[in-house]
This record gives sequence, C-alpha cells and structure tokens, in this order.
Amino acid sequence: MRSSILSALLLCACASAPIANAPQSPDEAAIRHIVNDVYAIVSGDKGQARDWDRLRNHFLKDGAMHVSMQRGDRAAAASFDVEQFIAMASQNSQQEAFYESPLVTRVEAFAGVGYSWSSYQSQKSKDAEPFARGVNCFTFVKTKDGWRIASIAWSEENESSKLPADMAPTGG
Repeated sequence: MRSSILSALLLCACASAPIANAPQSPDEAAIRHIVNDVYAIVSGDKGQARDWDRLRNHFLKDGAMHVSMQRGDRAAAASFDVEQFIAMASQNSQQEAFYESPLVTRVEAFAGVGYSWSSYQSQKSKDAEPFARGVNCFTFVKTKDGWRIASIAWSEENESSKLPADMAPTGG
C-alpha cells in the first residue's frame, strides 16, 4: 500500500513538472530567431561591415535600447534610440573586433507580447576568452509584419552582480 501511494505521488509529480525541452510555439521560435540574429548582426571583426538595416528592421520605429551600470550601491543608466546605438557601434567596430554570443536564452510570448531574457558573453575574437558577460532583456510586440523589438535593456556582470546560476553556463 505504502509503495502504491509513493508511486502515485511520484507519477503526479512527474506529470506536473515542466518539460525542460518542451517544443516552442511558432511565436517563441520567431522571437528566439530575432534574438540570435541581433547577436550575429553586432558581431564581427575590426572594420567588418555590419548589416545595420537588418537590425533596424527588427525594431519598432520608436524602439529603444537601455544600459544599466551597477557597481555596488552606485547605479547609472543610459538610453539610446536605434540610430544612436548604430552610430556608436559603427564607430567601435572600426576600432576593434567585437563578438557577442548568447549563453542561456529564455523566451515567452502571449497574445502579441513577448520577452527574451538572454545571458551573453562578449569577446574580442571568436576564440578569445570572454572579457564581459551580462544579461539582455528584450521586449517584443507582434505587428502585421511579424515580431518587432520594442526595447533591449542590458547590464554587465561585475564583482557585486554575478549572473544568476540559471543564466550562467554549466561550470561558469
């Protein structure tokens, strides 16, 4: 009897547990594709042209980007529209290589709104050790033309703010 109860409880627990690799909805897959494409667009060797028109196309007309800089109890933030970001990133890409790649990406979508919480690492070349890690928070809205980024906010990891364990790669 006791083993039957334990078996039933175990079966119920397993049946109600979320499936780690559950298939994504088409909306979630579309959002994940855009997130990965943004990483690809901003990455490249020194002097390599970036496809800024492709980046523009991923954003709403009035899309925005925000960076939060946290150091201990001190905080600062800066905001950019897409054109300001492109101007800055274009200048930087002429001076040095930059590669950013996702570590862990979560995506959810509901009724025309979505988000992605994506940890990343930044490198000076594809094979270099990362010089920075952090989290990008993308917000999305679905338009007649498909999913578009409303905003991206990000913050880098530092001595007082480490990546959450579930956003860091295993062993990192």
